[in-house]
Amino acid sequence: MTEPDGRRARGEARRHQLIEATLAVIERDGLAGLTHRAVAEQAGVPLASASYHFRGIDELAATALNQVTDDLVAALRAEGDRSLGRLAQLLADEVRDHRGQWIACYELYLLAIRRPQLRDQAFAWLDVIADTFAPTLTGTDRQAFQALVEGICLHTLLRDRPYTAAEIEALLRTPGV
Repeated sequence: MTEPDGRRARGEARRHQLIEATLAVIERDGLAGLTHRAVAEQAGVPLASASYHFRGIDELAATALNQVTDDLVAALRAEGDRSLGRLAQLLADEVRDHRGQWIACYELYLLAIRRPQLRDQAFAWLDVIADTFAPTLTGTDRQAFQALVEGICLHTLLRDRPYTAAEIEALLRTPGV
């Protein structure tokens, strides 16, 4: 049954607005700067709205991690070309075009080290990458591939000049990996 006054739709829109603001705050200030006040200011909404929709900062951070991961997983699953060259291009484009979001994502990813309940979500995108672009890998070979992809993304963020798609593809094709 739908609500005639649209409260549920407005509530979902506000939650989404707050999640986007959360990612912007983390991108700008890191997890240390994540507060309900900072998120509310970033979103341009009353402080009470942030605390109404999310019980605490941990829930807000977890929801933001889930959103970022879900968005990346959806994009990967929609990909038709499953070659390593395409994966290299996707990684190069994603990290270059959405650098701030990736920085926020890795901040949240590191939070999963301290919050075991976030770990499955933190690994979800790597599972989809392995399932999509290296489906025959199993065991330690699969883990090594995932670690390589993860390292490539981190190194791309750390480098003054991000890896190009050609460089990423060469790394992905490294013998023994």
